[in-house]
Formats: sequence, C-alpha cells, structure tokens
Amino acid sequence: MKGVLVPMFLYLPKHFDQNEWFIIIVLILSLFLVKLPKRMPAEVSCLIVLLSLAIPNIIDHSIAAISPYDVYRLNDSEKYEVFDILLSGVYIPFGFLCVYFYEWLRPKKTKIVLYILCWALFAIGFEFVIVRLHVFTYHGWRLAYSFPTYLLVISLFLVYYEFLLFHHKNKDIGSLSRMNDR
Repeated sequence: MKGVLVPMFLYLPKHFDQNEWFIIIVLILSLFLVKLPKRMPAEVSCLIVLLSLAIPNIIDHSIAAISPYDVYRLNDSEKYEVFDILLSGVYIPFGFLCVYFYEWLRPKKTKIVLYILCWALFAIGFEFVIVRLHVFTYHGWRLAYSFPTYLLVISLFLVYYEFLLFHHKNKDIGSLSRMNDR
C-alpha cells in the first residue's frame, strides 16, 4: 500500500559487510561447541549459556545504546538491526568456553588469578578484532576500559559457576539420601 507507513522494529543492514560476516562466521563456529565432551551437568551448562547471553547484552545496551552514556555503537547503524540480535550469540562461546576450560583445568589458588588474567587478555584481543571489523564503533569508550570490566565479569562468572555446581551437587546428594531412606 503506497503511502502507508509500516513501523520496523528490526532493520536489515544497509550494507552487508565485514561485521555481518564476522557475526555469521562466529555463530557457525559456535555450533561446534555441542561436539565438545561434556564436563558439566546439562542444567549448569544451560544456565552458563543464558548468563553468557544476558550479561553482555545488559552491559552493551546500558553503556552503548542508552543516553547519557552512548559510548560505543553496535554494528553499523543507530537503529536496532537483525544483526544486533545475532551479535548476542557471539558472546555465548566466550562464556561457555571460559567455564568449560576452567572445569577442565581446575586451577587452584594463584593459578585462578592467572586463569582470569588470561581470559581477560583473550577478551581484549577479541574485542580489538571486533572493533577493527566495525562490530563496535567507539565514540567515548577505549579498549583499556574493557580490561577491568572483563576481570570483574569473568571473576563473578566463575563464582556463579561454583555456586551452581555447589547447589547442583547438594541437590543430587540430597535426592540420593532420600532414596536410601526408603
């Protein structure tokens, strides 16, 4: 219908370029995570995936898209695009692999600090790449600001994982003891 204005809530990109390709490639590579040997209970894995999705979205949409902060832009446009939603899936492998390797290595004492530092440096490197590919466009933010953010988020993420494991194990032990009482 000519002349009728149809509201768009999700826009398609005006130009399909390197940032969209990057998102697609990372999402395809993320599918291989399901092939990894299981190291944690399925319930815990699901919660880790959900947290990996939620935390970056909250942070990105709090400091990137909302005034008065508005310190970086996601993708090419100020409008909310389909690829802004797909970008959320790029964060899942980071959080999942961080916990997966933590469970596999089980670092103790000072090695936990080294583990967190290594993941924060990896995250900085990853963010450097996505800034170069224009997935993020800074206008007020600096890469150096991200490092303490990653240190805090990764530390809290691992504390959350330990919390989940503790309660998952106690739930299993409690159900086993109730079965033995019968």
